[in-house]
Amino acid sequence: MKRPLGKVIVLSVLVVIAVGAFITLTNLGREYIGKNYFDSSSFQQELDEFESALVPLALAVPDIEAVKKNIVVTSSEIEEHRNRYGNLEDQIYSIERNYEDRINSTTTEETSDEGDAAQEKDVENTVKESLIAERDAKIADIKKNFESDEYVEDKIRKEKEEEVDAYFQSVAKAKNHLLNEKDDFNYELKNVETGEVFTNGTIGKKMAFKKVYSSDNGYLKEPNTYSPAINEDYYDGAYRDLSDTLGSRYTRFEGTIAISEASMLSGNRSYEYNYFKTRQLIFYSVIVVGILSAVLFVFQWRKNRKSFIFEKGRAKYESLPIDVQIVLIFVSGFLAILFTEEAMLSVFHYGGYDIPIGGFIIAVILTAATLYQIPWLKESLSTADWKNSLTVHGIKSLEGFFLNRSIGVQTIIMLIVVFFWGVGTVLMASIPELIILWIPCTLFIGIPVLFILLSRMAYLNRIIGKTEEMVKGNDGSEIKVNGRSPIAKLASNVNDLRGRVQTSQIEQVKSERLKTELITNVSHDLRTPLTSIITYTDLLKNPDITEEERASYIAILDKKSLRLKTLIEDLFEVSKMASGNIELDKRKVDLTQLLQQAVAEHQEDIDKSGLDYRVTIGSKPIMSYVDGQKWWRVLDNLIINTLKYSLPNTRVYVNLDQLDDHAVFVFKNIAKYELGDDVAELTERFKRADTSRHTEGSGLGLAIAQSIVDLHGGSLVTEVDGDLFKVTVKIPVI
Repeated sequence: MKRPLGKVIVLSVLVVIAVGAFITLTNLGREYIGKNYFDSSSFQQELDEFESALVPLALAVPDIEAVKKNIVVTSSEIEEHRNRYGNLEDQIYSIERNYEDRINSTTTEETSDEGDAAQEKDVENTVKESLIAERDAKIADIKKNFESDEYVEDKIRKEKEEEVDAYFQSVAKAKNHLLNEKDDFNYELKNVETGEVFTNGTIGKKMAFKKVYSSDNGYLKEPNTYSPAINEDYYDGAYRDLSDTLGSRYTRFEGTIAISEASMLSGNRSYEYNYFKTRQLIFYSVIVVGILSAVLFVFQWRKNRKSFIFEKGRAKYESLPIDVQIVLIFVSGFLAILFTEEAMLSVFHYGGYDIPIGGFIIAVILTAATLYQIPWLKESLSTADWKNSLTVHGIKSLEGFFLNRSIGVQTIIMLIVVFFWGVGTVLMASIPELIILWIPCTLFIGIPVLFILLSRMAYLNRIIGKTEEMVKGNDGSEIKVNGRSPIAKLASNVNDLRGRVQTSQIEQVKSERLKTELITNVSHDLRTPLTSIITYTDLLKNPDITEEERASYIAILDKKSLRLKTLIEDLFEVSKMASGNIELDKRKVDLTQLLQQAVAEHQEDIDKSGLDYRVTIGSKPIMSYVDGQKWWRVLDNLIINTLKYSLPNTRVYVNLDQLDDHAVFVFKNIAKYELGDDVAELTERFKRADTSRHTEGSGLGLAIAQSIVDLHGGSLVTEVDGDLFKVTVKIPVI
């Protein structure tokens, strides 16, 4: 069913507008509902700043001479001034060292003119004398500091008087700025204690704003000291706390502060007033539109609730865990509110001329997503399966984390140490003094814990690597068990499992190989000679045959019996080898000599075959530990294979060479029969290149050779390139 997208958008827009209006009401309601410009927070803040600055700058400024007379110098201040740069010896030593370098650096360059040289010498002496006098004066001043408290007291008093002068200069500047900046503030105020009256402008009947200070309404009460921290731009001196010197106290005033109606018609005050009224109008407009949108949404939702039916989305939503559904609806709703609030703020900051369209569209989309989720979640909660929620899974995972308490506790301790170590490192960048604590904690806690953590993880990775090798079938060596930790216990368990798997694999391979070797294709290769034996035995029963025919039948029976015997013997031999139930009598054997003997053994057959054998065998001995009889069987089978299945009148290549630590036998010939693509099948039992089985042979030659090579830890690889058949055998040498 096609979803009515237009209705969804309209309903979502109505919700966004209604929610935006509600956000506006909660954020700005106290600012605009039933308030005028003079009730606004911006004007009230401006008035507070004016009141706090007016008293110390214009109404209750202390007398500078009285302040200077009240200056008090304490004994602690004298000691601080006296030892500010160290004790007497340190200060004198520092002055002498400083002037010593300056005096020595006044030497002028030599000149050839005697008159000029004398003049330069006089200048040099004058400079030196001046520096020496300056140095001696400072040393004398320092000594006098340590000899007389009155001397130091006079110096401190002069410093404080300079600070008082600087303070009153800053007050004069700040007063001038205040009265110029707030020139529309008129006031008529009287000091309650002294009766002195202070006025600025005229307070008449037509006042836009008026605030009366009295015993009933509250006095204007502010301290008579001005802190440069409030208006630091107007203070040029090096300020220290002069509260005691200035005689800081609160002074009370009664009277009126007012703003005339005329000042509201022009200037900065007019702009601020109109700006407030505009924002107040926008506020009421947004609230009205929001209420209308909410009412319209309620009516439309009842009619168009089915517009929010989306079966595909619902199916995907309900497939999620119940707690994920809850999080999704809260996230979409929360983000929708954030983008809505951003859009509403732009309405007030820019009067609606710069609404972030992108943000508004995102708010609408998120609101639509939330509206879709509400009925979905309601139905999901009625049939919720909390057992499959992520929260429950997380709790179960946490329980599993502590199945082995040792691992759980150790991991938490390590994480805590690493966390606080990182926090300490970050704090040290902003608080260098922490390095005194950070260094020992790093050396004796952080680094050891990090080392333990890394070593445990490395050990665990090695165990995982070994288990992956076991999965691939590579048993490899046992995992080294270090210590008595849970990870070491895991390594021990993996080693036990490895041993059991190896034993199971060996037994299974033996059993499967025996059964497979006895069954695979055995019926066909045994049936042929057996059929011949039965047939010719029946013929011998005929009394009418001649003696010549009888002799011929007996010869055939003898041949087929020997053929059957060979098949059975080869079958059992390859089965024994494949199952590992055969012992090797390994000795040191010269493979070069062994191959030469094998080729010589078949020389007569080679000559009769019409094949051109190219044998390449070096004269250097190649020694290896092998069972001589079994390895002879390998070479014998491979040579016989070339004699049986090589195309007549072609070349056969037999090579032996040593590559690195392996002896490599290579047999290559042109096949008499088409070999096909699956080369691996040629080493299977009863597999023959002559698929029609017209040639003699058991089909076990390569299989026997493969088994013998495997028992010796070597490799036998067959390759086919068109009609070229190649066998490569590798065996380790000594």
